[in-house]
Amino acid sequence: MAGDPMRLDGAVAVVTGAAQGIGRAVAETLAEAGARVVIGDLQDARAVVETIQGKGGEARAMIMDTSERSEADGLMDLAISQFGQVDILVNNAGIDAPAGNAWDLAKEEWDRVIAVNLTGVFNCSQAAVGRMLPSSRGNIVNVSSHSAWLGAPGLSPAYNASKAGIIGLTVSFAVQLADRGIRVNAVAPGAVRSRDFGWSEAEERAKAQLYPLGLGEPADVAQAVRYLASPAAKWVTGSIFYIHGGFRRGGPIL
Repeated sequence: MAGDPMRLDGAVAVVTGAAQGIGRAVAETLAEAGARVVIGDLQDARAVVETIQGKGGEARAMIMDTSERSEADGLMDLAISQFGQVDILVNNAGIDAPAGNAWDLAKEEWDRVIAVNLTGVFNCSQAAVGRMLPSSRGNIVNVSSHSAWLGAPGLSPAYNASKAGIIGLTVSFAVQLADRGIRVNAVAPGAVRSRDFGWSEAEERAKAQLYPLGLGEPADVAQAVRYLASPAAKWVTGSIFYIHGGFRRGGPIL
């Protein structure tokens, strides 16, 4: 509606890891708010593009790996070639490794998770900032997790560490870019139904007990990202937005 500070009309949003789950919800939500969307994912995201276009929006997608800096640059170049600019970057791409003890974690698993989840955020942020600085405007929203401060035992220690690293990287970028007109924030969701943890119905019910508001949905995270990416959050930077349904700290997350 006219005058809505959460509208994104004319903005160009790049979203990584948007072929499914939270990333898909973010891409579709930003498009519904008026943004033109460019998706980068290891998987084919044509279905998301078709959904957005079917609702009258504009979207493009490419298969890419955020852990490769050249591919991060290629994603930003696609946004500029198709839509002329990069206004918003949502760093959502992430992977996990098998849960287990930190002292038994294979180095190969550590390296891959850190490469995608943390180095990927660094790569895409650097690539985006390089295109945002000339206009002195833009914003970045990183997707962390509240496992960053819980050390969730049901997830790989590499995953938990990568999500904690995202918080540190978010604050560092935010402090250094605040006087350049570029905002940088993060969301840290709790358990969201979009991820397949292989839970039985009984396990899901037990985990839901840790969340007074119930388990989250991808749309819950997407709306928070939309807020942070919009003019409504023009005075918000360096913030970590925890979205966890009132999680009870007395018990494990997973």
